[in-house]
Amino acid sequence: MIYDVKTKNISFLKVAKLLRDRNVKNNKFMLTLYDDSLVGIDPRSKNLTINQKFAIYRECCRNVWYFIREVVIVPADGTEIPYEANLGNITMTYVKSYNKNMIMILPRQHGKSMGEVIFDIWNLCFATKNANVMYLNKGKNDSIKNLKLFRDIKNLLPEWMLTSFISDPKNDIDNQESKLISKKNNTIKVVAPGADPDSADKQGRGLTTSNIYFDEFAFMKYNEITYKTCQPAYKKASENAKKFNTPYGITITTTPNNLDVPAGAFCYSMIENAAKWTVECFDFSPEQLDDFIEANSQNSFVFIQYSYKELGRDEKWLREMIRQANGDTLTVKREILLEWPRSMESSVFTEDDLDKIHEFVKDSVSRILVDNKWVINFYETPDINLNYILSCDVAGGLSNDNSVINIIHPEDFRIVGDFRSNKIDTDSFKELIKKLMTFYLRNAVLVIERNSYGLPILANLMKNPEVEPRMYRETKEKLGEKVKSDGFTVKRKSNTIAYGVDTNTVTRKQMFDMLPEIVETEYDKFISPNLYKDIASLEKKKNGKIEHSSNGHDDSLMAYLIFRWAVYYGTCFKNMFGIYPTPSRMNVRVVSSSDNIQRIEKVINVANTTADNISAFDGNSMYSQLQEQARKIQGDQETRDKTNQINLFLKAMNFNNDD
Repeated sequence: MIYDVKTKNISFLKVAKLLRDRNVKNNKFMLTLYDDSLVGIDPRSKNLTINQKFAIYRECCRNVWYFIREVVIVPADGTEIPYEANLGNITMTYVKSYNKNMIMILPRQHGKSMGEVIFDIWNLCFATKNANVMYLNKGKNDSIKNLKLFRDIKNLLPEWMLTSFISDPKNDIDNQESKLISKKNNTIKVVAPGADPDSADKQGRGLTTSNIYFDEFAFMKYNEITYKTCQPAYKKASENAKKFNTPYGITITTTPNNLDVPAGAFCYSMIENAAKWTVECFDFSPEQLDDFIEANSQNSFVFIQYSYKELGRDEKWLREMIRQANGDTLTVKREILLEWPRSMESSVFTEDDLDKIHEFVKDSVSRILVDNKWVINFYETPDINLNYILSCDVAGGLSNDNSVINIIHPEDFRIVGDFRSNKIDTDSFKELIKKLMTFYLRNAVLVIERNSYGLPILANLMKNPEVEPRMYRETKEKLGEKVKSDGFTVKRKSNTIAYGVDTNTVTRKQMFDMLPEIVETEYDKFISPNLYKDIASLEKKKNGKIEHSSNGHDDSLMAYLIFRWAVYYGTCFKNMFGIYPTPSRMNVRVVSSSDNIQRIEKVINVANTTADNISAFDGNSMYSQLQEQARKIQGDQETRDKTNQINLFLKAMNFNNDD
């Protein structure tokens, strides 16, 4: 097996470079070629020998990447062009090649439906036998369009390939609602969406297949009924497919729909319960990918979404899309910016307020992947010396509530990074916090919600000598009584220390009373997409209480407000950590040079003794931080030995920008 870097399909080389630039080691998989005699051979040449044709067909049967890269051409504006790879459709094919259930959302004109159709052509014409694929959409005619695309692209395969290996004009079925590839005994059919709950139930029970494609799922009426009733039949069919090593899986692609519509709300809930794909997943082994999905998904789905910037588009492209939408703000938000609209009638904030916040929301620029399971997203390159605030909202990992860590900059209280999971249990959450506090961000300050789930975490971390000095706590006065031997009762006061923040009725009201002013004057601080979604979902109930909507969350917002409450109402941040309620550069504390040397030495020692830290740092962000520390220490004669240790550590961690 080789990587065909001489391919004429430049789009695949561009995706390989994009992944390399994002520090993915497994960045050439889409260039895979098993038979190196095919390098430079045009599958459509009229001069192919019989042996070359057979070699091409055999390569297609075992290599989906060769098929989509070198063989497929697609209709486009009255002509035919090679399949154009982008990060979205390449990720789709990669995930489907591992038989994982997936939900994908991409900005318009990035070919999510075409990616599914082309994979199905490969599956049914080359990879498997006796298979059935079902297409569903918001309307039957939309599924028919996808099936027509299947036929059109299949018929554009090289003529010799069709006549010799695929087509059987006498026995094939080719109509607008179904196709039969008789040589493989494979079928693909359109299924009409249910028009009412009963027909949707019947529709779902009839999906006895291991390959199901739901397109525009968020707009498919009664999608919840259809999806849930198809599960028993799908489970059995997929188990058989797995047994015989043939492709299987459920694929969902969609555009965001209004969250006040049941179909949109159900689709959104499936996304919230799915494992969120990151480019680091490309470096996972199959077993590691299984573990990642198990740790982060409540429904065995992977959710894949890329913004237009992540797909390599620029602001000029965005302006063109806005023009094509005739300036329709709702269309632009849904189909290009991938926002899920909701009714503003009961919203706490106006659309203008939310638009101001959204302007500053960022995609992550780097990540830490802890234990190959827990993803910490950073929206700017982190400084490992800084006294970030880690503010935590704790859930139990047993429901749709999320456990959240917000990493907050002490200077102006902006979000630097965050973690959010509705699957992580309290023991794992405790270990994640501990690892962040003792390994990655050893100068950070920790504040945790003191609820029923948070109390055991606080009790454990209080005993950790590395963490406890940097934990938020307040001294509280407690009134007690003591009965003396003569029978008199004496009242006396004593002080107790309470770690964490109690989110009771009073403090919660105080937190939400602070929020409007923060939104009004500090709207540029809510940088995380998670935080923005929480703010957008807030509603004022009839009793006047502010809560998240029925299909929203407020966990990321609560984690942020827990810190803002503690720094404003408490004394610990000011007295112990020198962080004042008013944003200021004076709040920033950086460790001293000697402490810094000891800290980096600690990192080296841990890395040398802990096997899973080979991938502990995410690419250039942490790598560049350690490099910078090495440069600072280099000039100090007394610490040259320490510098050599750091350089050896970097080499051992395989931090090579040319890799």
